Amino acid sequence: MLNPVFRLETPAGLGLKAIAFTLHGLDNQHYSARLLARLHSLREGFDPSHSLTAQHGFLALRQQVERSVRRFPPSPLALFEQNRRNGGLRAIAPVVDLYNQWSLNSGLSIGAHDLQRLRLPVRLALTAGGEAFQPLGRAANEASERLPAGEYAYFDARDQVICRMEYRQAAASALTPHSSAALLIVQGHAQTSDDYLKSVAAALKHDLLECCTGSLRRAG
Repeated sequence: MLNPVFRLETPAGLGLKAIAFTLHGLDNQHYSARLLARLHSLREGFDPSHSLTAQHGFLALRQQVERSVRRFPPSPLALFEQNRRNGGLRAIAPVVDLYNQWSLNSGLSIGAHDLQRLRLPVRLALTAGGEAFQPLGRAANEASERLPAGEYAYFDARDQVICRMEYRQAAASALTPHSSAALLIVQGHAQTSDDYLKSVAAALKHDLLECCTGSLRRAG
């Protein structure tokens, strides 16, 4: 049976694993006291050795698809280096800060996409080559990249590329301060146990509901 929001279509040999879920009623503008306290707790609990061990399989994936780790660093590694250089992660927005910290702590790749800016289901599949991709952070008036064949990427139901490997999300589906509904994707690799992937996804979902959903904050 197909997941209504996500399909995995990559070769089994890559060992990719992912869990996706949707959330509504998100507040991506205001940092509540509960969110700030949770971010502090996650930062205090960060274990560099655990993070590096958990993300090691992403390096093998780069070898399998013949892409440079240095040029296309997996997002958990990029966050790890940012944290090492700056003593913490750069603040972006409430939802983003929370899932970025979870990505750093867990060593897994985590992304969020605005449900109003894509069409479900999303699939993780190999690129055929020539797909247009406008990475987050690039000016809208700049030309899109054309992806090579043989990478893995996330596509929405309109075949829009919304994420290139675990390297870079697309600008088209990125969260904005006004985003209130999102598709969250937690992705691992061949060395990621199913139980670990599920536990991280469940904990992230719980934290988002507790800390970034206005209705639950009022109820609490």
